Amino acid sequence: MGRDTNFAYSFLALSPDRREAITAVWDFCRAVDDEVDEHEERPLAERRAALQGWAGEVAACFDGGTPKTPQGRALASVVSRFPVPRLPLDQLIEGCAMDLEPTRFATFCDLRGYCYKVASTVGLVCIEIFGYENPGTRQYAEELGLALQLTNILRDVPSDLGRGRLYIPLDELRAHGVTEDDLRAGTLTPAVSALLERQALRAREQFARAEAALPPEDARRLVAARIMGAIYRDLLERITARDCDVFTERVRVPKFHKARLALATWVKTMAASPAPESLRTAK
Repeated sequence: MGRDTNFAYSFLALSPDRREAITAVWDFCRAVDDEVDEHEERPLAERRAALQGWAGEVAACFDGGTPKTPQGRALASVVSRFPVPRLPLDQLIEGCAMDLEPTRFATFCDLRGYCYKVASTVGLVCIEIFGYENPGTRQYAEELGLALQLTNILRDVPSDLGRGRLYIPLDELRAHGVTEDDLRAGTLTPAVSALLERQALRAREQFARAEAALPPEDARRLVAARIMGAIYRDLLERITARDCDVFTERVRVPKFHKARLALATWVKTMAASPAPESLRTAK
């Protein structure tokens, strides 16, 4: 999950009630993520128990209980107003639990399953708040979530290694003749560059796959998601423009450019897409 302000710019495109709901979902997801990333000094058993506590908050939201945390209570309010499914939230917690111990993935197929749990699930929750008519929008949410996560993975190779994690498939490291120590060295050798360029190409292809899956009749409803995609695509292009050097410094999209992208995407979407006759709203 991205930890910067990229998502905040997309939230501005929403109506106040939907913005409030999306913010509540985002705060809940961040709280779950923080149990893994911000409390690494705690014993593993304690961190697992904390994640189970968040799973209990999800259960309370859907089973008529009373959540104990501010984030859980805010999520319960969202669940009462929008047709948010429980399964993606449970899967999100499962995905975050995978990061409690050193993370490795043998193949991209394995990595894709992880990305679905920590990113696509969030998209599947968000579209129920955005509203949609075409069931194909769920495929769009899955594909876009994967594209965003793959971009994060590429950008965060150094910081993830610092946490004992590696999200580049091991079979691709072997195919390029690259070791984990090569990545830790932070030197952009030809082999390392080729490996990272492969990850960038996959992310770029994934953005195209997501855009192709977007039902035109739901484009206006999903303008916030499209803004997210535009900002992350720009981040990916900035990484590739640096020959995939993610070691020298953390690549970012400047705030003023995020605002420009958000506005341009909103204008383009409104101009090119038909106005929806109805919105899928709260229960």
